[in-house]
Amino acid sequence: MIPELRMYRITFYVMAAATVGFLAWVARFPKGKRRYYLPLPILCGILSLAYFGMSVGFSELTTPTGQPVQTSRYVDYFISGPMMVTIAGIVAGASRRQLVGLNVVMISWTGSIFAGYFLTEPAVYAANIANFVLLGVLAYLLIWPITSRSGEQSGERVLLYGKLRNLLLILFGAYLVLGLLSRQGFGLLDAFTGIFTGSYLDALTRVGFCTLVLRATDATDQIIESIESGGADDGSDGVTLERSDDSAVDPAD
Repeated sequence: MIPELRMYRITFYVMAAATVGFLAWVARFPKGKRRYYLPLPILCGILSLAYFGMSVGFSELTTPTGQPVQTSRYVDYFISGPMMVTIAGIVAGASRRQLVGLNVVMISWTGSIFAGYFLTEPAVYAANIANFVLLGVLAYLLIWPITSRSGEQSGERVLLYGKLRNLLLILFGAYLVLGLLSRQGFGLLDAFTGIFTGSYLDALTRVGFCTLVLRATDATDQIIESIESGGADDGSDGVTLERSDDSAVDPAD
């Protein structure tokens, strides 16, 4: 069985290689378009750095039951989660208000999972309920209002958003189940199984998300064209992809 720190180091190498690979992929695009795609390899690079920190035991905390919690992983989640839902929302042509809502719920959900590890009964049960409720709200936003917004865009963007939405929802659900079953949660998984599954989900989420966006050149070309022509597709309360480089909501209509 692979030791815990070695597993983290292996995942660091895998994600570092993925970062380089996606950078090379982005470099193949025309020079004027490359900057719009940079958030994608950055997603992988942040995860790679998080796993490096985990492999050296950086900023490790302990739960009331004595189980370790790797805070580097949650630093990544607090950054990459909002980045991914923001990019997906931009593909769908989401409004500023919808993007703000997505980010607030995403950060709250991640925070409730992290906080739940350090709570004891009965407060931990409230945290677990909050986890399900917040994931439900996130799913609602992605499935209904933002999907409805995507219907106003081109067919290529509708298709890309649908793929991104489905990927995120499936993997977010898997994260929630893993968190509850892990040694930091109800303790139903041993250390190796929990670490291996968590590493697999982390890598699959980033690699899958980035691959979907980079392959959808028709959809992304339309978004870039809209940005360079002056803003939102329909003149309404939309946002632009360029602003997502800073994981921020575009203040312009």
